[in-house]
Amino acid sequence: MQITDQTLARVACQHKAIKDYIDHLPPKAIYNRIQSNEYSIHETIAYLTRYHHVFLERLNCIKKEVNPFFEVYKPDEDSIFPFTNAKTTGSLLHELYRLRNEICQFLEALEPSDWKRVGTHAALGRLDVSQWLEFFLLHESNQLFKVFKMSGSFWTTEFSSENNIIHLPRINNQLSEMAG
Repeated sequence: MQITDQTLARVACQHKAIKDYIDHLPPKAIYNRIQSNEYSIHETIAYLTRYHHVFLERLNCIKKEVNPFFEVYKPDEDSIFPFTNAKTTGSLLHELYRLRNEICQFLEALEPSDWKRVGTHAALGRLDVSQWLEFFLLHESNQLFKVFKMSGSFWTTEFSSENNIIHLPRINNQLSEMAG
């Protein structure tokens, strides 16, 4: 599989849609779980941010090792995810943008032969770097769609699900931070 200009454009810009989806929301909506068993917008952004770290680690392994094997990423089994999730939404977005820039720099520095390197995913099988990138973007777009749906659902459910508001450390002191 060869990398296309369209794929590179998605790498550069796709993640930026999050801000458009949440800018109009009151802070309480960011932490509201529309469904009690599904992530809130904040938790989804934390998941995406943490997965950027995981993806960069995987790319580095693929570049250095011969066909490394990767399990399916599960945030519930990741000891670092709770720390990521405890950050404010604003700081998560800054981190996500920074990490995305690191991913872009990593990809720009790849030699043509590096794109042919492979790693094996537990569910998807053996993928070269361009296929890993496509998987990353598709996975991210699915999470973005969830954020899009939740941001719209908030206005239809209003605050009927107040029992589903997640409470994170420091949240009450930092809700206004998200406005900027």
